[in-house]
Amino acid sequence: MHILIKQYGRAQLGIDGNCGFALLGPDLQEGEAEFVEIAQVNRTTLPVTRHEQFTGEIESGRVHGNKLSACKQALDKLRDRLGAPKLSFYYGPSHPYGD
Repeated sequence: MHILIKQYGRAQLGIDGNCGFALLGPDLQEGEAEFVEIAQVNRTTLPVTRHEQFTGEIESGRVHGNKLSACKQALDKLRDRLGAPKLSFYYGPSHPYGD
């Protein structure tokens, strides 16, 4: 088993620029990390009601969902690459659910 799994035990999920990431280790330079680009919202494909035109709720909800999805996909990639399907995780400060 990979030494970082024994040392750190779980991966941090977060956002770095336009990517979601899963990090196992002390930081992005020294640890094992996977990145997945956050899907962009195509406003022309979204159904828009009058309320949504003024509040932007549909767009912000889709952006939030895409961030969560990118982090989950990055975690899945890291688990696959390290051969650790049960690698646990926590939300880092840059994650939408983080501190």
